[in-house]
Amino acid sequence: MPDKSTPHPFRINKEKLMLTGRVILGEWVEKDLNDLSDSISMLAGLTGNIPIQRGRVIVIRQTDQERLFSAFKSSLYHSKYNDMCNINRFLSKIVPSHHSYEPIRGENILFLFIGVGKPVYDNLITFSVGRPTRIAGGLRHSLPWGIEVPVETEDREAYLVRNMQRVRKVINLTSKWNQEPEVKKELEIARSELPVGYIMPPFIFEFSEETLVKNVFKQRLWEQGAHERTTFDIVKDMWDCCLALDEEKFNILSDYHGPQTVAWEKAMRTLRDKNLTLKELLNLDNSFYSEREDTNITVDGSINVYDLLMSTLGSLP
Repeated sequence: MPDKSTPHPFRINKEKLMLTGRVILGEWVEKDLNDLSDSISMLAGLTGNIPIQRGRVIVIRQTDQERLFSAFKSSLYHSKYNDMCNINRFLSKIVPSHHSYEPIRGENILFLFIGVGKPVYDNLITFSVGRPTRIAGGLRHSLPWGIEVPVETEDREAYLVRNMQRVRKVINLTSKWNQEPEVKKELEIARSELPVGYIMPPFIFEFSEETLVKNVFKQRLWEQGAHERTTFDIVKDMWDCCLALDEEKFNILSDYHGPQTVAWEKAMRTLRDKNLTLKELLNLDNSFYSEREDTNITVDGSINVYDLLMSTLGSLP
């Protein structure tokens, strides 16, 4: 967990924002980045909430500091009034028992997104349950911060030249907004012609920890094919932020909701639907037996059954 014993002056790391090589920020955002860094640092000093940046995501606040509030609620859930600071009860008792996630349902993490394209924003906004906060600048008052080159783009330079011109046109017209009445219509047209992946100004989403684990991470990070989605890189940054906040807590939650659970379900459904015998199961992977004679199979008694199930029935395409 982050150390709060000493002051933590914070600066946004611009190199991390552009780590993918596909994020191009306009030179006009430099002052805004510096001002935003100053404000985050000041907020951290006033509140004691230490900001954490991973890639293009910054955690501004976590409500369940040191797991104390989820510990208090978990103890109340179990009527353990003399042990309400037990920060392991939720993870060691409630999660393994598949009981209510109420202790973390109201505990939220506030994420600030910088250098993120409009498609990612549109995708994340669909998670409305368990998302108490959404803050984004209005279209009329906000400037695009640049463009993100799609992964599938073949001619990167041509894409940059063509689309950065569209972004710069909006920037130039916005500066004339209060000078020429006819500029208003021209600006509206220019905004409608922005590239699909233009980078929005910084925006905020706040999610409950339950929603993060059961929905956001599960659907956009852990499920099969998630890496092909436009949101994958950003949600991975969110996950890395959570690990920086409390690695033990989120690794345990991942163990119950992470990618391996898809393989587990596939293995169990196949066992049930196909009514497989042990012999049929072993025949699916001959590396688990040493000898075979017609109908008899010689098997090493130390076989790890979990490995057998995962290599035969739980493997994913």
